[in-house]
Amino acid sequence: MASEKPRYAHPLPERSSRRERTGGPLGSVVGVLGAAAVFASAVVLAVIVQNIGHEMGNLRAKVERDQEEMAKLQERVATLAQGAGRAEKGHEEMAKLQERVATLTGKTDSLQARAERDQDEITKLQERVATLSARAERDHDDIAKLQAQAQKNHDDMAKLQFQAQNDQEEVLSLRERIVVLETQIQGGSVPPNYSEQQQQTSESPEGDSGPVGEIDVTAVQNNNVTEDGGLVRRRSKRDVPNFIPLPAGSGCCQAGRDGQNGRDGRDGVAGTPGLKGEPGQKGDIGPPGEPGAGAKGAKGETGIQGAKGQKGAQGMTGNSGLGAKGSKGETGMQGAKGQKGAQGTPGNNGLGGAVYTRWGRKTCPSGATTVYSGVAGGSYHNHPGGGTNYQCLPTNPQWGRYQDGTQVYSAYMYGAEYEIHTNVPFGSTSLLNHDVPCAVCYVPTRGSKLIIPARNTCPTAWTREYHGYLMAERHNHAGAKEFVCVDEQPEAAQGGQASQNQALFFPVEARCGSLPCPSYVEGRELTCAVCTK
Repeated sequence: MASEKPRYAHPLPERSSRRERTGGPLGSVVGVLGAAAVFASAVVLAVIVQNIGHEMGNLRAKVERDQEEMAKLQERVATLAQGAGRAEKGHEEMAKLQERVATLTGKTDSLQARAERDQDEITKLQERVATLSARAERDHDDIAKLQAQAQKNHDDMAKLQFQAQNDQEEVLSLRERIVVLETQIQGGSVPPNYSEQQQQTSESPEGDSGPVGEIDVTAVQNNNVTEDGGLVRRRSKRDVPNFIPLPAGSGCCQAGRDGQNGRDGRDGVAGTPGLKGEPGQKGDIGPPGEPGAGAKGAKGETGIQGAKGQKGAQGMTGNSGLGAKGSKGETGMQGAKGQKGAQGTPGNNGLGGAVYTRWGRKTCPSGATTVYSGVAGGSYHNHPGGGTNYQCLPTNPQWGRYQDGTQVYSAYMYGAEYEIHTNVPFGSTSLLNHDVPCAVCYVPTRGSKLIIPARNTCPTAWTREYHGYLMAERHNHAGAKEFVCVDEQPEAAQGGQASQNQALFFPVEARCGSLPCPSYVEGRELTCAVCTK
């Protein structure tokens, strides 16, 4: 009989599970990417909100600078309006300044409107950030659910792979049986029917290798994949005979050649643990360890006091004093009466005197002693911080510990100058932008001091030290100052006529409303008097 190699059919292609195609790691990756995109959007919006806040702060600072410049321009307009000799030029410059004031006013309004729009946009962005944050939280929950579903799909896929392997094993077993049948058919040794084959099979004694010509296919084994990915050899689970009996006789066919050796069987089940062995011998002593790095221990308690020592030997007796103590002398005679002393200065009934500052003058009035003279100073007119009172600074300062250069965390002291733009109340504008002098005065015979606003005389029994007009910082400046009484005949400090616009002295006018008018007059400059008693 011509030998012919058995024809094996091509293995069937495995079809991926629908659950494997739709679920799994891809769904988790999509969920994670979506959450990351939402989080990135929230971060970008937060950065935009912060930048808009910085821009609004810059706009507010610019608005304040424009307001300061507008105030200065308005002051210059008022100054130019008072110039009689420069009327035409003043009018032209005043018109230009007014146009610039109008331009700055429109620009300020535009900036304020823009600031309001930016504030509305910030509010909307904050609401959107809150919405995105809530959405990110929901997406995080959805990601957790998708991860759980992906894990479940992974488990189901492992089960399906295991089932597919079992099915493939069964298909291979059936293919082997088909090959055997094809071989018998080609040799013409197939029994008449399957019942005769079963009868011939039952007549063979158990354990007999069967008649000549039987083909044993029990050696055919299959590789199977376990759940942990290992390989194990397993026989087919189908209850079918693994050999085909052929009828004996010389006229059938020749005995076939020996088959190939079968594959190794799978590993057996692990046995039970053995008995516990006897303890080993004690090892050698190890080398000494390195010194410990622990902290030093606490100081121990004080020990018990020792026994008292023996008394020392007595010292040698000292020498007696040489001189004897003298007797007390007699009382001397009373001296003659001295001359009467000069009469002292009059007292002030125990009041200790009065101290006041005379603003606008370098010396004190008659009857008062000049403690020192100097120049007026104070905080910058538009600074909201610093001191709120004018100071009379001496012209010869003394220093202690100091650091040159302006420091950020400090208050500043500036010089003061007059801001007198009209002939009222001092009769001239010659003191405009000149520095303000001052003097600190002491009256030893009077112990009380009183500054009376809106009066240029003192009450009965009070002494008027000087009188003049009230002055203070301008009403719309951020750096408010106290009201002080400036002498009616003010002077200028030497060498200080440049316009610095730092600490300023403006006249004070009355405004009707809560003030009782007509006792007070709208816009009239207020007088003052400094009195002592």
